[in-house]
Amino acid sequence: MRRSLGPYELTHELGRGGMGVVWAAYDQAKDREVAVKLLAGGGRAGGPTTLERRFLREASLTRRLEHPGIPAVHDHGSHDGELFLVMDLVPGRTLDAVLKSDGPLPVDRAADVARGTAEVLVHAHGQGVMHRDLKPANLMITPSGELKVLDFGVAAALEPHAGETRFTAANATPGTVVYMAPEQAVGKTVPASDLYSLGCVLYELLAGTPPFTDASPFMLYHRHAHDPVPPIAERRPGLPAGLRQLVEALLEKNPQDRPASAAEVAATLATWAPAAPPAAPVRLTVPHPRLAEAAALRRSGSPARALEEYGTLLAAPELERADLLAARVGAALCVGALGRTREALDALKSVLAEQRSLLGPDEPAVLDTRYEIAVLLVRTGERHAATELLRRLVGDEERVLPEGDDRHGRARALLDRLRRMS
Repeated sequence: MRRSLGPYELTHELGRGGMGVVWAAYDQAKDREVAVKLLAGGGRAGGPTTLERRFLREASLTRRLEHPGIPAVHDHGSHDGELFLVMDLVPGRTLDAVLKSDGPLPVDRAADVARGTAEVLVHAHGQGVMHRDLKPANLMITPSGELKVLDFGVAAALEPHAGETRFTAANATPGTVVYMAPEQAVGKTVPASDLYSLGCVLYELLAGTPPFTDASPFMLYHRHAHDPVPPIAERRPGLPAGLRQLVEALLEKNPQDRPASAAEVAATLATWAPAAPPAAPVRLTVPHPRLAEAAALRRSGSPARALEEYGTLLAAPELERADLLAARVGAALCVGALGRTREALDALKSVLAEQRSLLGPDEPAVLDTRYEIAVLLVRTGERHAATELLRRLVGDEERVLPEGDDRHGRARALLDRLRRMS
């Protein structure tokens, strides 16, 4: 039976979970189909419960996130005592359904899904939000093949914004034990905890089963914390050595032994993921004129002044996302020119995944960022990593950049210099 929640006409139930019930709905005010999540057990009298406070946190945190891989949140609030969240209605199949019907994925498809998930994490972690419940059931493949990461319902702020407080339910550990990092099970969640969960997901996409399964939650906690990970090569023979090593690194017990960031994971997975089709143009206006001014300052040998200019740009509320990413790249290059090489390298790795997602892999700005990362890797003495990056970049630059472009051939030239140095 249909019912209404303010302007939202609920049509049919889509699913149930620990946070509540999700309905397909029609937004009568804006003439569109949406998904409405209702708090389980809502409408009770008295003050907000633990679950209700967590639900409101989901609304606050998720509305902060703007990424193509995250369903947009349009509205949230309370209606006649019921808490609700209104989101994009995402069609498609979740990865758990795909695994159940089709079995393990081909290597390139599994790497592509994991890369897309890592790119979403780059954005979320950059906004101070952890997912805390990555699993195949929360990864949706749309009919057009896009990846959507669902349900930031148990996300917690790394650094709460003004007016927010950290919130953890007493005697409750958000997340799903089969995919949960050892430290998360004892309430010490860090960004690397999401990478551990991503490792469990990637393991399952490749092997058809997660690394640890057990009927008892306590035994699962114990196995994640203490048992060696069953070698994935035994469950999926023939995997590329680098991919096997990445899975092993993601599933390290100590968070500090895992990859340094989601951006690093996304960049590594690009080795096996298929090249994405050229992205549709996203810029409708010319770049912000102060970007060119800041870049000219940096190139003229005034990185400190340029960094101030980029800082002013980054604080401008009207800046388009493409310009925002360009300003972040410029600021990172200034930081590198000021001698803070490692800080600059981390910043560029972080922005690269977002550039790829927004602009497409063949956008010259993306190639520029990849090249600058290689240069910084050389400066930090990481010549092997720089060589591997440049090998992939050479072909992309020669394919995309015309011969008359000053950047054409720069990656090959740097690669040749590295080989001579060796």
